Amino acid sequence: MKTSARRRVTKPMKLKHLLRYPSRIRTARSLLKRGGSEHSSARGVIGIDLYTEQLLFDCGRHLACLAATAQLAEYEIHLRCSKWLLAAIAHKPLGKSFLSLGNVRWLSPNQIFPGHAVVLSDVAEHHALRVHAGQHLIHMLIGCDVIPGTMVMPYPMHPRQISDLAVLQRDELRRQEKRGVFFAGNQKQRYGRSAMQDRFGVISRLEIVSTLQEAFSDRVCTERDNVSDGVIHLLDTSINPIALEDWVPTLSQHQFFVCCPGASQPMCHNVIEAMSVGVIPIIEYGDRFHPELRDGETCIAFHGRQGLVKAVERAAAMPAQDRQRISRNVYRYFDRNLDGIQFMKKVFQAGRSRSEACVSMPFHESNFFDPTQIAAVEFDAAPIDSADASAKQAA
Repeated sequence: MKTSARRRVTKPMKLKHLLRYPSRIRTARSLLKRGGSEHSSARGVIGIDLYTEQLLFDCGRHLACLAATAQLAEYEIHLRCSKWLLAAIAHKPLGKSFLSLGNVRWLSPNQIFPGHAVVLSDVAEHHALRVHAGQHLIHMLIGCDVIPGTMVMPYPMHPRQISDLAVLQRDELRRQEKRGVFFAGNQKQRYGRSAMQDRFGVISRLEIVSTLQEAFSDRVCTERDNVSDGVIHLLDTSINPIALEDWVPTLSQHQFFVCCPGASQPMCHNVIEAMSVGVIPIIEYGDRFHPELRDGETCIAFHGRQGLVKAVERAAAMPAQDRQRISRNVYRYFDRNLDGIQFMKKVFQAGRSRSEACVSMPFHESNFFDPTQIAAVEFDAAPIDSADASAKQAA
């Protein structure tokens, strides 16, 4: 295993990155010079030691989320990677956002993290080839499965929704009067793939939208108006986009949010943003949350097309006191389990106390690691059967 993993860590960059390198490395350096600086007031340093392109998926979104939440939690981010990988990050739209944040610095592979830093890496400690100053290394398990016994990073908001202003507005938006059922998101063809059912056992975004349109044709509205208890808003943001600054305030006006899956895996940032302001999720994949969402307590759960129709009918008939109770439960669940700022603080403390070897990051449609090896090597536990894990998700 050690030999194959080392080959994977040091494999050559893709040709497309080589061709883009001259312009992208200039972009990266310009962004870092403009944004990055050391802050004496920071709580500490979180190092991100990248050997691979794993965190570049989804436009570099999750790399940007790590830095944005760290900034709000008052931590510096020190990124250590090759110049080739740095240029690849600068090619990604949200990679640019990451590099431009004021708390981000870049270290070359032969530079060393500060001795007090907590280090996250995309390879296991026994495969990390670079020099460390004795820091405890936490292995980021990027994929779709959660390894038992690990910390689990909550699925984050979109990085452009992670800001001081969003935090300041949160309490007010939670008190906002809420009515009706709402979904807004991209409804392009890629959101209707059958793989969602085959791989994860949930119906796709487009199937959810068509089911609601057929079952509630007299109640569905595709425009942003008439927010009331009897209306189901289904907005296609690829046609009628909602401005960044209006997104969470718009969510907060509604009592229920229909949680349509993403394009390649169930979790999507919009359900996290909805829950942050107490909007109740109508959801088929509550088991993807950690801890799992509970029907009637932190969500309205359903399974399949008929279950979706019954869930919306149940939501419409729910007494106001029950809606308010569940809404409170939802935002309290967010505060305890989904708040990225609190999670970054936990990661930092776990690194300083050397209490965690890994953090599961179940954000992708497939694993970038082998679950059967992780459990055995890093936890001295019984290996996880990856086929059983996948079958459980699809059940």
